[in-house]
Amino acid sequence: MIEKLAIVSKLPEGFYDFEPSEILTLFPTSTLVQLKGGKSPPIFVSILLHGNEYSGLKSVQTLLKKYAGGLPRSMYIFIGNVTAAAAGLRVIPGQTDYNRCWPGTEMTANDETCMMQSVFDHVTREPLFAAIDVHNNSGLNPHYAGMTRVTDENQHLAAMFNHIGLVFTRPKGVSTMAFDDICPAAILECARPGDELGIHHATELLDALLHMDHFPERPVPAHDLQLVRTLATLNVPDHVSIDFDLNSQADLRFPQNFDHLNFTEIEIHDVFAHTRIDRPLEITNQLGEDVTDELIRVEHGRVYLNKSLMPAMITMDEAIIRQDCLCHLLVDYHL
Repeated sequence: MIEKLAIVSKLPEGFYDFEPSEILTLFPTSTLVQLKGGKSPPIFVSILLHGNEYSGLKSVQTLLKKYAGGLPRSMYIFIGNVTAAAAGLRVIPGQTDYNRCWPGTEMTANDETCMMQSVFDHVTREPLFAAIDVHNNSGLNPHYAGMTRVTDENQHLAAMFNHIGLVFTRPKGVSTMAFDDICPAAILECARPGDELGIHHATELLDALLHMDHFPERPVPAHDLQLVRTLATLNVPDHVSIDFDLNSQADLRFPQNFDHLNFTEIEIHDVFAHTRIDRPLEITNQLGEDVTDELIRVEHGRVYLNKSLMPAMITMDEAIIRQDCLCHLLVDYHL
């Protein structure tokens, strides 16, 4: 189903309390909501780019209910993949990923890339104060902010959310990367969908942005923000079977609590996975180059890392693994 873009200037009745499964009754298509507030420039907030990541919706509902009598600052809110949200899915099978098709994408032009270009063109006709894209992880992760450019403003955004900032340059076509030349921009990763603390952190950050006159004119103190960067992305080839049960007969096997390794240093002697084939993973660096043999080795059915690295965004949902990736490998940004 190809969705068309709707642009509205007020919230529909029932906005503050509806559930993601009910979204099509209020927003039958992807919608850009433009709300006037007391000050400019506005902030841009994108939510539900992945349909089952609904913490952004809950955060915006809480924030706008608080300011039902009048916003301190103007806002744009882009409500993304409503059909996937109604179905409780990250993305409908066969559908374009809504956070891979923003300006700067490597995708061939299609209806979704044209829609994101329209959103981008509309909201950048005037200056923006900040652009925030709210997401969730499917595995166990701390709350952290992602940025595609390391600036003082982006680091302040990250530190306002939590003490971890992730720097990445792939995948291309994400919302945050599109806005990086326009204003401070960050992606908020609010742990699993519905995580109350993640929703609270996102709401607090958005609330602060509604009141700020400017970002601090000083660097973020080193003790306030741990910056890490993505070194590589791990994918499971389509022909490789996978399971999170070490006793299974799958080609590639991980322990049941594998996502507990997120943001934990894995040493070169630690067993990362078990396998019965020679090449169970495909690993690419931030340039899109194959670095599989450089980063892992297989010995006697065990997979080891060749460097001490930190996995992040591990998912144990096979559909998401096939649609996106298994996880990313991180290093300290300053190394």
